[in-house]
Amino acid sequence: MLDILNMGGYAIFVWSAYSIALGLAFILYKSSAKQLKKAEKEVADLGLVVSKAKVEEVPFEKQSA
Repeated sequence: MLDILNMGGYAIFVWSAYSIALGLAFILYKSSAKQLKKAEKEVADLGLVVSKAKVEEVPFEKQSA
């Protein structure tokens, strides 16, 4: 098992790359979530929210071209 985790002697490079990638993905997620909340608040403050009513799906046979 330790041989697998050691990655043939390249473990420090492999695991640090995984850690950096995971950390950057987490930072990007948090940043995107923060921007989304800010945008939603701005839209709500401007009164641009039309409705939160459920949209009804139209069957394919009833759709027009």
